[in-house]
Amino acid sequence: MPKQTLSKKNRLSKGRAWVAKYDGQHIVKGYRKHFGVDRLTAINDLHILGVLDDAAHQKLLEQEAARVELVRRQRAEKKAAEWTELHKDQNDRFYYIVGYTSGGAPYGVTWDEMGLEPWEEIE
Repeated sequence: MPKQTLSKKNRLSKGRAWVAKYDGQHIVKGYRKHFGVDRLTAINDLHILGVLDDAAHQKLLEQEAARVELVRRQRAEKKAAEWTELHKDQNDRFYYIVGYTSGGAPYGVTWDEMGLEPWEEIE
């Protein structure tokens, strides 16, 4: 069962004491682990507590947005690669590619022969 996080009010009050005795190098990571929150919440809480000034807060928010975008893009690329692997026997012209001629041209069942538009799902 996942660890239940404290309310923001309780987390900030306990966070003040935690920050005072924290002696590590990565305060955002430590805060995340100690209170069981995500990066964005940790960054915002530490800004509210006065640990991060406005410039550092903004920089960390931008870095987090870039990290989230990178993860999203990597997941999309992985999903596209998996889809391509599953459909390697199809292309824009052929519904099913049976094989290739000695010259490298594909042959098989076309989308028109199936009565479908390219990439249309069969019902």
